[in-house]
Amino acid sequence: MPLTEYDIGAAFEAIEDELMASMIRNMDRHRAWEDDEGFQWSMWQAEQLKALEKYKRDNKKKYGSQFKNINAQIGELIWQSRKKGNMNQEIQIMKAIQRGYRFPNMPKKLFDLLEEMDGKTFVQKASLLLRRFKGRELTQGTAEFFRLNDRKLEALIKATTDDMERAETAILRKANDEYRKTIYNAQVYANTGAGTYEKAVDMATKDMLSRGLTCVEYANGARHTLADYADMAIRTASKRAYLTGEGEKRQEWGIATVIVNKRGNPCPKCLPFCGKVLIDDVWSGGKKSDGPYPLMSKAIAAGLYHPRCKDSHTTYFPGISTADDTWTKEELESIGQANKQKLERKYAERQAERFERLAKDSLSPENKKQYKQKADEWEKKARERYAVSDEIKVHREDTPIKMVDLVERYAGDEFVMLNETAEHAFAYDSDLDAVVINPEHSQYPYYDYKEIMIHEIAHRIDQNELGSPMNKGFVEAILETERKVVSNAEKYQKLFAPGGELEYNDLISDIFGCVTDNMVVGAAHHDSQYIGTPGYAELEVFANLFSATYQGSDATVQFIKSELGELYEAFLSVMEG
Repeated sequence: MPLTEYDIGAAFEAIEDELMASMIRNMDRHRAWEDDEGFQWSMWQAEQLKALEKYKRDNKKKYGSQFKNINAQIGELIWQSRKKGNMNQEIQIMKAIQRGYRFPNMPKKLFDLLEEMDGKTFVQKASLLLRRFKGRELTQGTAEFFRLNDRKLEALIKATTDDMERAETAILRKANDEYRKTIYNAQVYANTGAGTYEKAVDMATKDMLSRGLTCVEYANGARHTLADYADMAIRTASKRAYLTGEGEKRQEWGIATVIVNKRGNPCPKCLPFCGKVLIDDVWSGGKKSDGPYPLMSKAIAAGLYHPRCKDSHTTYFPGISTADDTWTKEELESIGQANKQKLERKYAERQAERFERLAKDSLSPENKKQYKQKADEWEKKARERYAVSDEIKVHREDTPIKMVDLVERYAGDEFVMLNETAEHAFAYDSDLDAVVINPEHSQYPYYDYKEIMIHEIAHRIDQNELGSPMNKGFVEAILETERKVVSNAEKYQKLFAPGGELEYNDLISDIFGCVTDNMVVGAAHHDSQYIGTPGYAELEVFANLFSATYQGSDATVQFIKSELGELYEAFLSVMEG
């Protein structure tokens, strides 16, 4: 299985830690020699210089093979990113056709066949038809475009791996330099009254352990560790490859307009472009004549898609997609606060890592204890929770007052945690009693922030206050709803078909999916293995009904009351306790 960006970054971090720890172990081993023969710094230096030569030889042999294995994975990771972008864009194109978009060069025969599709099996049937359609002979210009992209991607892979090889050589050289500096600085600190041997060595290694092996220097003079540089370089290369894959699929279908996703916490440099329509002349072969929109290349020159950028774009289908590049004062303030919190958290994480290294690799027991205390303090700050803005609490006029009070109470404290390695973009963790958000998750930009937050707050209310899976009436109502929906499956499934009443209704789709184990469902759903877990369906149905009743559209609430009346009444009974 290919390594991910996280895996490669973690591998380089582990190598850096081991290089420093190995150095400290060499220092510690010679402490025993001091006890037996009496301590002389000149003799100690001579022994350490011998150890340094062995350290250099061993590291070159040991890590040379590790670097070679990691570098071999980088190219595959970049190629896979391109394939993933290609596949995901094809899905978006099929969905656009399902919603009524017709490409200018689509054959009439395919157009007619798609019109006759049954909504329930659209994706399976459309996939075959689209593959056939793609088998048409490419024009010479389009074929050359794909060959050009192949060359660009190969150049990207070569540039990335070449840069990594230079950085890998640099970290070994940096480790050797730090070892040599430590050998001489330890005696200097001892001569100035550092006290014990351990404290003299700790003083000599403190700067190195604090900042790590900063072997890469950027153009602006900033120095970074190999792990940090690898994270930036490989993420950037993977994203470019992903966007290349998306762009190839747009080029194939003859569309080059895209829209930069408007999400809750955009990068400050990308904020001016969020919600805007652009002509993608970088990855999709667009031209200025393709529409009255700015060029992607101009946006990139102005700061869009900078290294480590979290933002993304999707295809803009005229007549189907909607653009919204306006921001309210409240939204901008919320973005500013979120960015401030992120910077503070990142700083706290770096400090926690710094003191954790010092605690682990210092020789003096007294220093170890002090550094560990500081590491714990910074770790606590890094994992601090925060509250959401009041805009989350805005509700329908007919929302029951008890629901309003519960949201006020359970959304009023600091209950949100950020975790960039979490499995889901948004999830309520009952053990932490917190909503955990992963802004790095691939699905994060596609969620409606207010809707998903009310859904997760509903889980928190349910777990702490109500316990829907334990409510007999609610469980029975779900079973009865399942019988009703399954017995009329064809009728309800048509509602989710193209042009159907519920085609874009994620809340009701998820409710139907949970009560029928996805036998009747629209686009939004939970996986069957989760639905089969005892109590899971009840929890999800409750959260969806809560979200619909709290902030859903009039059409959503009316449908629930008329078609799922028994389930709705059971939900209200749960709310009453």
